[in-house]
Amino acid sequence: MIVAESIGFSATHTISSILRDLPGYRVTHGSQNFETAGPMGTLAQSPEAFAASMAAVGQQGARPVALHTNFDPRRMFPACRGQGIRYSLLLRRPEAQVESCYAWAVNKTLSGDDGAFLSALKTALPVLPKIGIRASLPNLLYAYAVNHVCLFNLVALDTGAPVLKMEELLADEAQFRAAFDVPEDAELAHFSGEARHLASHRSKDGLEALADPEREAIRAQYPLSAGGPAVTMVQLGARLGYAA
Repeated sequence: MIVAESIGFSATHTISSILRDLPGYRVTHGSQNFETAGPMGTLAQSPEAFAASMAAVGQQGARPVALHTNFDPRRMFPACRGQGIRYSLLLRRPEAQVESCYAWAVNKTLSGDDGAFLSALKTALPVLPKIGIRASLPNLLYAYAVNHVCLFNLVALDTGAPVLKMEELLADEAQFRAAFDVPEDAELAHFSGEARHLASHRSKDGLEALADPEREAIRAQYPLSAGGPAVTMVQLGARLGYAA
């Protein structure tokens, strides 16, 4: 029983697709209800109920795996531990994970969805002028992406949860098998000549409509805090072992 937690933007579509091909695996992706596997925002369970549902499926002989639940790690990690579920944080190089989130936020905003934009106004607008960065639309959305991705990862890291790096999982069959308890006799087509990469957030149409954000400045200066001393995205990347 495994939860590979992620805020998203870390090839969770690809990984869940690979796992769904395996016999006996029951996989949810982007859901907060393990019983219905419905999308987020529909009939959500609590973290404790979600973990209990996974355990029930495991007791029936299946291999339950959940990716990208978006539950608060401070609740989900102990809920999983109480049910004997292995919980890990799934992420990727911060620059790439944030860039994917930024592309998603831009496309959402330009298509008329106000969710990311309103969140950017709440989180980034009060901060950017204080650190000497213009509150332009691309800067607001990029700062939102930095905050959205990195703050979740920081909270999860502070729980002591182990880390899975997307780049390593999709490049190394042994690591993938170990991370998801894949039996040795189960073929993984991704590693045997049919590599799978499902892009979900990187449409360039919206990005080309905006000026480039001040990426380097925001990465180096935007403060992130999960209750302790603030860090920047650059510092978080170093903590995760990614070279600048």
